Amino acid sequence: MNTSGRFRQMLFPREFRIPATPWDADVVAQFERVAQLITDRARELAQCRESDSAADRRAFLAEIGTGLWRLRQKMTQPGTNMPLEEMRRAYRHLESVWDTLEKDGVKIYDHTGENFDAGRSIKVLAYQPTPGLRRERVTETIKPTIYAKDDLVQMGEVIVGTPEN
Repeated sequence: MNTSGRFRQMLFPREFRIPATPWDADVVAQFERVAQLITDRARELAQCRESDSAADRRAFLAEIGTGLWRLRQKMTQPGTNMPLEEMRRAYRHLESVWDTLEKDGVKIYDHTGENFDAGRSIKVLAYQPTPGLRRERVTETIKPTIYAKDDLVQMGEVIVGTPEN
């Protein structure tokens, strides 16, 4: 029994004290090594859980952000941010949730209509020859790019229109 264990035993009446175990130093050292391994493993598991929760949060934000973005696309007039007349009341609730995410640092980007440069951090699903284009342009966003406090949560997926010639 170590010194602190002996001291704790002195806090109790003699009849309740536990006598020191008659183990030799090798057995005690093995127990201490096993206890240290268990403690180290518990720390590793706790760190894994923390990173899993971060990954879970990222997946959650990606799913929520993509769903809200898709709803917004269905509820607005094409090419504008104005809600369709029949969606006006429901659109206010969508905007409320969107604003809440933005206040928490979540940014959702729709790339449709933007000029495309090969160095951008978006995933191109297809290149499609499109009449009337002079340079490559994102013609359709399949999934938006989502950032949470400047950390990439989801890389956008797009279709890029290319000049026909």
